[in-house]
Amino acid sequence: MRNFKSLTYLLIIILFAVCLLLEITRLFLKLKLDDDFFSALGSVADSLASLTGIGVLLFTYFALQEARKQREIADEPVVTIRLLPDIKNNNFLSFTLKNTGGGPAYDLSVKFNPDLPYGEGTLNNLNMFKQMSLLDKNEEVNFLFDSAFEYYNSNHPMTTMATVIYYKHPKDQKKGKAILRDFEINFEERKGQMNLITRDISDLVKEVQELKHAIVIANYERGDKND
Repeated sequence: MRNFKSLTYLLIIILFAVCLLLEITRLFLKLKLDDDFFSALGSVADSLASLTGIGVLLFTYFALQEARKQREIADEPVVTIRLLPDIKNNNFLSFTLKNTGGGPAYDLSVKFNPDLPYGEGTLNNLNMFKQMSLLDKNEEVNFLFDSAFEYYNSNHPMTTMATVIYYKHPKDQKKGKAILRDFEINFEERKGQMNLITRDISDLVKEVQELKHAIVIANYERGDKND
């Protein structure tokens, strides 16, 4: 696409240069045949000014078109889907659906081929993947898929193609075609990876509460023995 634009600009410059050369040649020939030198010279200046003005207009037009396209690209949603180890426990696999673009994605759907088992059904039958009305920019959706150990030791597909379809505008304001992106999901990409359980502040709070309950129970039991 960029090479096509560069070629277009080059052709415009060449065409402008050829027209300018032809006009200068014509007017200089006129200088030789015309007795009024200054009048002919004025005609040359006027012609050069006109051609320069046309060149500036053309350059401005294409510069504005390029700026408009760049703005549209910057505001376009970019949705990705990945299969990753769970954040807190790498023994589990989670799907991550994220919009890293500059605008929201509307009427989003995901289709897996082949389909993957999920709970009592499959991922293609999951309501979220049938249609998600909005995935805002920088928004991320994570959900647990399966135990890594159980899935690796099953007969389920180890690779699948996830097709993500979404729009730049809401359903009632659709302009242009749907954006379609394909992602290969490879389960064996993380196979054999060392497992690590990570903890955050919420886990610390739970442990403190459990410790508090244990102390209360211990004091209660000690009081019963003293009685």
